[in-house]
Amino acid sequence: MISLETLITIFIFITGACIGSFLNVVALRGLSGESIVFPPSKCPKCGNKLNWYTNIPIISYCFLRGKCRFCKKPISIQYPVVEFLNAALYLICFLTFGYTVKTLFLLPLVSLFIVIAITDLKETVVFDMHTYIIMALGVIYSLVPETDISILQSILGIAAGFLIFEGLARLGYIFAGTRAFGEGDTLIAMGAGAFFGWKTLILIIFLSVLLQAFLTLPLLFNKSLKNKDYKTTSAYLILVLAVIAVYLFKKFNLYDNFPLILGLLITVSIMLLLALCIILKDIRQKRSSDDFLYLPFGPALVFAGLIAIFYQTQLTEFAKTLLNL
Repeated sequence: MISLETLITIFIFITGACIGSFLNVVALRGLSGESIVFPPSKCPKCGNKLNWYTNIPIISYCFLRGKCRFCKKPISIQYPVVEFLNAALYLICFLTFGYTVKTLFLLPLVSLFIVIAITDLKETVVFDMHTYIIMALGVIYSLVPETDISILQSILGIAAGFLIFEGLARLGYIFAGTRAFGEGDTLIAMGAGAFFGWKTLILIIFLSVLLQAFLTLPLLFNKSLKNKDYKTTSAYLILVLAVIAVYLFKKFNLYDNFPLILGLLITVSIMLLLALCIILKDIRQKRSSDDFLYLPFGPALVFAGLIAIFYQTQLTEFAKTLLNL
C-alpha cells in the first residue's frame, strides 16, 4: 500500500514537470514574441500541432527518442532538462521545508529563476516582468507572520541590489566604455534581495562572481591563446598569480612582517593594475566585433540564488572560510 506521503511526493514531482514544460513555452515564446496561450504546442521545426501523448513532460521525449513524431528532426534537449530540473527543485523544496508558507513562495521563485536563466543564456535577455514578480513575491513573503525575513530587510535587499549592481555597472563606463552588467542583472539582484535580504544578497553576489570567474576566465584564456593574443593571455596569468600570492601570504601567516606586507600589497596592486589595463584595453577593442566573448551574468546569479535557498547557512560558512584562507 502506497503511503499518503509517497503519493504527495509523486504528485509534486509530476506537477513540477508539467510546470517545467510550461516554463519552456514562457521562455521561448517570450523571446519570439508569440502568445503563451495560442497557438497550441507545435514542433518548432515542421510546425505540426503536438498531440497530448507526444507532449507528456520527460516521458514523451524518451518515448520519441528525442525526435519529432512528424518530421523526425531532433528535439532540443532543453525541453526535458527544464522539465526535470523544475520537478526536482519542487521536490527538494517540499522535502526540505515541508508543508510551510516558505515552500509555497519558493516554488514560483524557483520557476522564475529557471525562466530567467533560459532567456539570458539563449538571447542575453531578462524580461523585466519576471523580475518584478520576484520582487513582489519577496515583499509579500516578508509580510507573512513568522517568516525568516522582515519587510525592512526585504526593502533593504531591493535597495542593496540596485545600488551594488548599478554602481558596478557604471564603473564599466569609466574603464571599458560600456556597462559592466546589464540592467537585467540589476533587476535579478533586486529580486533576490527582496526574498533573502541584503546580507544574504551579498553572499549570493559573492558566490555568483566566483562562479562566473571559474567559467569565464578559462574560456577567455583559451580564446586568447587560439588568437595568439599572448599579451592578453599573460594578463589572465597575472591575475591567477596575484591570487596565489595572497593565498600563500595568508597560508603561512606572515602578518607580523611589515616589510613583507608592504611588499605584497605593492606587488599585487601593480600586478592587478597591469592585468586590468591589458584586459580592459582588449575589451574596448573587441566589444563591437564578432571576436568579443560575452557571457551573461544572470545565470550565475540565479544559480547562486538557488544555492542560497537550500544552503544559506553553509554559504555563510563558505564565505567565511574563503576570507580566512
